Amino acid sequence: MQPPIATADPILAIRDLKKHYGGKKHWTGAVSKAIRAVDGVTFTIYEGETFGLVGESGCGKTTLGRCIARALDPTDGEIIYSPEDGRDIDLATLSPRQLKPYRQDVQMIFQDPISSLNPRMTLLDIIGEPMVVNGLARGKEVARRVGELLERVGLRAEYMVRYPHAFSGGQRQRIGIARALALNPRVIVCDEPVSALDVSVQAQILNLLQDLQAEKNLTYLFIAHDLGVVEYLCDRVAVMYVGQVVELAETSDLFARPLHPYTEALMSAVPPANPRAASQPRLLEGDLANAANLPPGCHFHPRCGYCVERCRTEEPELREFSPGRFVRCHRAEELRLDGVAELAEAGA
Repeated sequence: MQPPIATADPILAIRDLKKHYGGKKHWTGAVSKAIRAVDGVTFTIYEGETFGLVGESGCGKTTLGRCIARALDPTDGEIIYSPEDGRDIDLATLSPRQLKPYRQDVQMIFQDPISSLNPRMTLLDIIGEPMVVNGLARGKEVARRVGELLERVGLRAEYMVRYPHAFSGGQRQRIGIARALALNPRVIVCDEPVSALDVSVQAQILNLLQDLQAEKNLTYLFIAHDLGVVEYLCDRVAVMYVGQVVELAETSDLFARPLHPYTEALMSAVPPANPRAASQPRLLEGDLANAANLPPGCHFHPRCGYCVERCRTEEPELREFSPGRFVRCHRAEELRLDGVAELAEAGA
């Protein structure tokens, strides 16, 4: 992991991105409430960095990742991509035909390595099909390049004649990584790529991702709920709650001193490194807010122990707290929240 350079060029700029479901008028005349899965997200990813995206299940981070990869069509907002020729292109407005040249540059590694692979296709077909469709290779050249990719991700070239069921979970995820690399992308959206794997296998996959990033100058959007993995791998981190980014900072700053109460609660749930130390989780009351019926004011206020009257009535904006640090909280200046070190000391 290397920290983002101040002079690095932006490769993706997400501006007020939204993905809503429902909100349509039925034949009865009733209008369903819109589910705000992603609700006005803004951030920038720089070339060569690993940008982390964390939050509870259901907060919208996977939907956001799929919108950025254009596996889903966003409802509104911009996805500004900067290709190598220097032009800025809004991927959110492109039709499927217009998107084809840029599909090669933005690829995705899926969370479940079992369901993301076609059980009726061999590895040669799974990894080679993108090359054939995009006209990058044909005939024996496809087999040669598939063999090279398999060996690069730690598998044998002769495995290309086998089907996905013949491999373990970790091996299947390596296949998914090889498929994502088949078109020589610049950006890879990693949707919880190690959450379904054993801890020892997780370490192997994370090390592989780091090696590939250094070798090919890849840029990662790394979606996860394991903060330990995020702290190890990511340069900067955005924390999501109910479709919105509530905090964004460099990883070291975020873990040293969170600014949002939700971030503090997430960190307190991480098991301490010392097995004899007692954990001190900041328990949150209630459930994740309903994206179809959001509470007024700050969406987090019904679960927040630091809530005041302003939080119940006035929705906070995502604002720059200090250079490079953003937070969506009215009380960020006056609260002193515990980072990982303070939480570890409290549990010791």
